[in-house]
Amino acid sequence: MANYQKHEAQDWGKENLRGQWTTLVTPFTVDNKFDDAGMRRNIQHIRKLGTRGGGCTWGMGEFWSLTFDERLRVMETVADEADGKWLTAAHVTHTSAEDMVALAHHAESDGIDLLVVAPPYMVTKTESQVVDYVRLLAENTNLAIMFYNSPQFGIVMTPQGLEQLCHIPNLVGVKEASFNQQLSIEAHLMLGKDYVISTPDEWIFEKAQALGFHQQVMFANTSDWRFDTPEC
Repeated sequence: MANYQKHEAQDWGKENLRGQWTTLVTPFTVDNKFDDAGMRRNIQHIRKLGTRGGGCTWGMGEFWSLTFDERLRVMETVADEADGKWLTAAHVTHTSAEDMVALAHHAESDGIDLLVVAPPYMVTKTESQVVDYVRLLAENTNLAIMFYNSPQFGIVMTPQGLEQLCHIPNLVGVKEASFNQQLSIEAHLMLGKDYVISTPDEWIFEKAQALGFHQQVMFANTSDWRFDTPEC
């Protein structure tokens, strides 16, 4: 559950978005219903690996193929299982701005700590449109927001566009998943001192050491539950 005020969002992000975060898949039963018990078991296992937090209804959670009600149920289950002892994030991107805001309101009331948003993956063609879309979300939630920069949403923001987004008061940083190494490096160098910039690939750590910047969080990938054990 978020333990910060809206005006404290960026400070909260810098302090709390650290270490390894995971992306949760959305489990289903054999009769094609959301598997509440399966999600809880997954979270219990992942927490034993030492993962700092987890995101639900992200790309790995196949948010685009879930119904609105399924997305709500996933958020409710994840927040309830975390019980304020494990940080949680919900991806609220939607082609409908009204539904995006509604998802954000539900996430906040459920006790989710952080929102993730990307461009609405239809029609949006310019960086200014993306900024307007994200600002609309920010104005309608008290939660901190991470922006997801990825070509799968139809537009990749430049470092300059990401800088515009980071000027939105409760936007705390960027999951820079453009698959463009130079763009990721430029985003870190331009914005990383003041905002949380995370490239979800391990090559970034070698580049960070060589170029003198620091990535404080792996936000987020599936390496923990695919490869880790509680022992290592």
